[in-house]
Amino acid sequence: MPLTKIETVGDYTRLALWEMTEKVEELPVPCHVDLTAFRSESRLKEKLITYAILKELTALNHLVITHEPSGKPVIDGFEIGISHTHGWVAVILSTKRPVAVDIEYRSQRVTRIADRFIRFDEDKSNAEIQLINWCVKETVYKFLPEENLHFFDMRLQKFILSNAGEITVDDLKFPKNIKVKYEITPDYVLTWAL
Repeated sequence: MPLTKIETVGDYTRLALWEMTEKVEELPVPCHVDLTAFRSESRLKEKLITYAILKELTALNHLVITHEPSGKPVIDGFEIGISHTHGWVAVILSTKRPVAVDIEYRSQRVTRIADRFIRFDEDKSNAEIQLINWCVKETVYKFLPEENLHFFDMRLQKFILSNAGEITVDDLKFPKNIKVKYEITPDYVLTWAL
């Protein structure tokens, strides 16, 4: 079971990360999960790992994830954020406050579409900064689903790149600032808000 991280990231808020190395047959199946509802094995694996993470975070077996029309995941009694990328699942869970998370594997693919999500007044000097921009904006979008933000409705304030830190994002649609934490590893970029 490659649960690689469980970390308290705020009051009543924990973040967990799982590296997906198991086969589907090796994962526990909650009784309420319909295995036939998944068209691909990778989606089924992501779902089963998400439930395994929930059990690790809460010690509860009965939790059921539903989704709002916006796609936001919902669990009774908790605020939750879920993200997956090639080989990884991230879950942030809080009993008190809204949360959001995004994880993306490291690659050059965002470079091809950088002009679609990076504003003219934001840094896009290299692929790493572009990937951080993508992840941070995805996190803010998930954090504020009712605002229906588009990429250009968000502006990252200038920041100094490091392996971990915090970025302030300007919400230009409904003027306010959102703080997003980030972590960069050789495998992925992870961002979260609370």
